Amino acid sequence: ITTSRGVTADTPFGLVMTRKGLPSYLTPDNLKALSEVKGLHVCAAHFFDKKGMYPKTGRNLAELIGLAEPNSALLLLGLRDPVTFNINMYSGASAVRNTMLSVDSDSGAKPITHEMYMDVVRRTQPDLCLSLSDEVVRNCGGKRAKRALKRTREWLEKSVADFSTAATGEEGSRDNEALGSVGLVGSIFASDNLEDSVEHARVAAEIASDEVVGFAIMGLGLRESHLARREALQSINKQLPKNQFRYSSGSASSPLEVLQAVECGVDVVDGSFANQLTDCGMAMVFDLNPRKEEEGSGTGTAGTSASASGSGSASAANMNLNLWSEEYVYDQGPLKAGCGCYTCSNGFTRGYIHHLLECRELLAEVLLESHNTYHMAQFMKTIRAHIAAGTFSEYVSAFRKNTDLFHSDQ
Repeated sequence: ITTSRGVTADTPFGLVMTRKGLPSYLTPDNLKALSEVKGLHVCAAHFFDKKGMYPKTGRNLAELIGLAEPNSALLLLGLRDPVTFNINMYSGASAVRNTMLSVDSDSGAKPITHEMYMDVVRRTQPDLCLSLSDEVVRNCGGKRAKRALKRTREWLEKSVADFSTAATGEEGSRDNEALGSVGLVGSIFASDNLEDSVEHARVAAEIASDEVVGFAIMGLGLRESHLARREALQSINKQLPKNQFRYSSGSASSPLEVLQAVECGVDVVDGSFANQLTDCGMAMVFDLNPRKEEEGSGTGTAGTSASASGSGSASAANMNLNLWSEEYVYDQGPLKAGCGCYTCSNGFTRGYIHHLLECRELLAEVLLESHNTYHMAQFMKTIRAHIAAGTFSEYVSAFRKNTDLFHSDQ
């Protein structure tokens, strides 16, 4: 993916979740040191508060957060927050019938229209922005699901119209001039009816294929089974042009689900589970290349993981460490042996981070997010390397085989 700002990102990659443009516990300097971070997810709802929409300084978001250099991470703007799921499920019937979408913001539930959302896009000028999409949980009812499909398609049509006038310079395009540097990503709603979702994707591709730079598969991570998610991703992706990237929100809440999404053709996933682990006081320690370790050891990857990562065992079947656990009180080992992140390479031990958590020191989350963000980025880099080498299928098989956490497809 190459943006108008000159930012280039090799796919697949994971988006780092942010709060008004920056990760919760990392500064711009911290972020720049993580060179393998390819993209940031920015939630537009974070800019709706009691004082109105921000920024208002005349500078775009990349300049405000100190990431305006061409070699920085790209910024993708959307209304859904993959970490907290801020789409308000209990909005009034009038909001559902009309063209509004209710979201939870810092100042309470806010009814958002397409025009309000596009105003945020013009102010922030991200590299990429999603068209609005309705979000409903599974088993919400057939009528509500069909309405969600209809509303998502109508919002896509409005977005295409706004961006097309900005590109052609037609009358009325003055307000859309700021959209000239933004790439539109068309949203597709994946409902619990697979046939409806496939038809929706086909129509969306016809409407927007000439105006968008990619497509976003939305509506996932909302109580659907792993099998239903896989079928939705595979079936929808078949309807989309091959020369445009695919983003999926809510489809990857673990490393195993990241692999499943990439298998199904997704190019960009959200890395919200890294943020969730940080907030829970946990660190990712799963092996990035289990196939290599399995071939070089007679005990297999699961056997080498615990010993290689230092004293103590990695909880959750060698996937994550729970630093709240008392087993790490006297542990002087790094979070993961051989890890090149700031936390592990500068002598911050498991025992010290456990102490920080117990003392409610913010430094604990800073160190954990630095490690988890780095580990997630290295995981995606490993996936890209195996795809380039033609060994991705073998890598996925080895990863699943050597992971005790088995996600059933049921």
